[in-house]
Amino acid sequence: MRAFVPSLVAASFLCLASPALAQNADFNLTYHVERTPASQLSIETCGKAVAQAARTAGMTTNVQTYPGQLVLVSGGTEGRGAFVVQCIAVEKTTVSVVQGIDYRKSKGALGNFADQAFAAVKAVID
Repeated sequence: MRAFVPSLVAASFLCLASPALAQNADFNLTYHVERTPASQLSIETCGKAVAQAARTAGMTTNVQTYPGQLVLVSGGTEGRGAFVVQCIAVEKTTVSVVQGIDYRKSKGALGNFADQAFAAVKAVID
């Protein structure tokens, strides 16, 4: 138990310090979350919609699939930012988490792409 307490204190300090550090960082995060019944949206369909939107937007794209659990689509534009989309299977629900990270203080191309990727996921819902 004694080894656990210092670790907990250190972790708490890092969590408290993180927001202060993020305020001075040169990045902007756009974030969307949607919960959809799995009968209307599979994780595979979610991932395919995002990957197609990314290719259409001319972004590099990487797709990782963990059957029955997760489809992870990531990529971006060199020097401008990155995006990460997680299509997660949770019981009878598909949770889509869309994040666009612009390497600047205000929303830019990757934040706008996150909006487009979120719209692409919503568009394929039955």
